[in-house]
Amino acid sequence: NIDDIFLGCYIKKMFMRFIFMVTKFFLAVSMGIFVFTFILLFRNTLFSRSPDKTLPSTYQLPYEEVNFYNKDKLKLKGWLIFREENTPVIILCHGLGANKSDLLGIAKFISDAGYNTFLFDFRGHGESQGRFTSLGYLEQRDLECAIDYIEQRQGLEKTSIGILGVSMGAAVAVITAAKDKRIKAIVSDSSYQDLYSSLLRHAEVFYHLPRMPLGFFLRLAYLARFGIDPKRVSPCQAISAISPRPVLIINGASDIRVTAENTKVLFENSNNPKELWIIPGAGHAEGSNRYYEEYRKIVLEFLSKNLQTPGSYGN
Repeated sequence: NIDDIFLGCYIKKMFMRFIFMVTKFFLAVSMGIFVFTFILLFRNTLFSRSPDKTLPSTYQLPYEEVNFYNKDKLKLKGWLIFREENTPVIILCHGLGANKSDLLGIAKFISDAGYNTFLFDFRGHGESQGRFTSLGYLEQRDLECAIDYIEQRQGLEKTSIGILGVSMGAAVAVITAAKDKRIKAIVSDSSYQDLYSSLLRHAEVFYHLPRMPLGFFLRLAYLARFGIDPKRVSPCQAISAISPRPVLIINGASDIRVTAENTKVLFENSNNPKELWIIPGAGHAEGSNRYYEEYRKIVLEFLSKNLQTPGSYGN
């Protein structure tokens, strides 16, 4: 009858209104979460850079200040600690929020062992140009151009190149080495497994944010900011391509940012020749400071075995 028809239309109308209101609410909440996530990501890619804490001369290391440009036409600044022509060069890559001076302790023992050493600031760090960091994606271009500079440098054109990276610098080193055969040996200290899982881990540890639904919006925000899915910024996916070149993977057993389990997955995905050192009691990127002598010994043994050695590492 007519009453039933009107009742049916009314129910249908109310149902459609309910669906519309729920959809509107869902879109508003989603947009709010996306804006929050984008701001959070933006804040963590744009920060006050820290100046150099000290100079190579503090470590009795003679050095030359170097300028070179990356593919985005940003001027990058570095230090070349020169020992001998066509002796292997070890390029040191710092972590997020750090700069080249943070790796001078490592540079000291590498230089003392007879290697040429090159330290530089990634974009948005230290003395280099650039307003932001991409947390490991665009920085690959910086490392590639650092290698270009070494290859064009008089006296180093025929040298072998090794990389030691710490934290973000380790991730950049692994991914770059997988596609750049000029890199002959890699030391990865505290690299993340992939950028997506690293972003989630840091959001969880430092901001106490849930992985769901944050993960979806983090991927979307990073894609909007840098044009790539952070899951594709993945040392874990890249590392198998480094073989037959050697890789040494280091991490602290007490690292809450990049867990030892994360590092074991990275090691399992790599191919021989490979070595793993989980440092008991060490937190994130603490190995070279807390266990300096052991760190020195293990790194130099690795380099001595796998690069044309300039002399006895023990001297």
